[in-house]
Amino acid sequence: MRRIGVSTFAVALVGLLWAAPVQAQLTVGVAAGATSSSMGGSLITATDSDWGVLLGGWGTVRFQSNFGLQLEANWVQKGGGGTVEGDPVDLDLDYFELPLTVQLIVDLSPNWDWNMYGGIALAFKTACEVSGDGTKEPCDTGIPDWTIESTEWSVPFGTSFSYGMQRSTLTADIRYSYGLSTAVQNFSLKNRSWQFIVRWGFEV
Repeated sequence: MRRIGVSTFAVALVGLLWAAPVQAQLTVGVAAGATSSSMGGSLITATDSDWGVLLGGWGTVRFQSNFGLQLEANWVQKGGGGTVEGDPVDLDLDYFELPLTVQLIVDLSPNWDWNMYGGIALAFKTACEVSGDGTKEPCDTGIPDWTIESTEWSVPFGTSFSYGMQRSTLTADIRYSYGLSTAVQNFSLKNRSWQFIVRWGFEV
């Protein structure tokens, strides 16, 4: 099932980019920001948010209408704290994430745009640390009986404001990432993440 999901994601991405008309405008750039993440699930209580970092790159294909497709490649920190089966636990989960979103672009002035968007994201776990008493250790040794999933599906949606300069664009972006698949299989824990992002892009 996991291979089918990854293959479907790749086929959809190639199809969307192949269908982009020649006259579409391509913008690429870099991104950096902060995340405020928590874990959701019926077996976790007294949940706390953890702050993290997001770094990455992105590309947007804007069509002649107010419509665009954006693909990102981000390193993002998620996780969170809470009480699971009476024991305090704090998870730090790092992912390499590929969000693909549909953008609705509203021109506010010659320089300002307002964007609304939503889509799907596929992420691959790159690191996992856990702490219960304040001391962090790798999940493999700290919680060896827990099954930390290696991939994650989520739904990102949000809004942004962009200021266009002569050949570049500066964007302030806020989004919410809702985990569709479980991050921790044993307890059906899912990631919930607010992301505050600044983007700098260039037309190519």
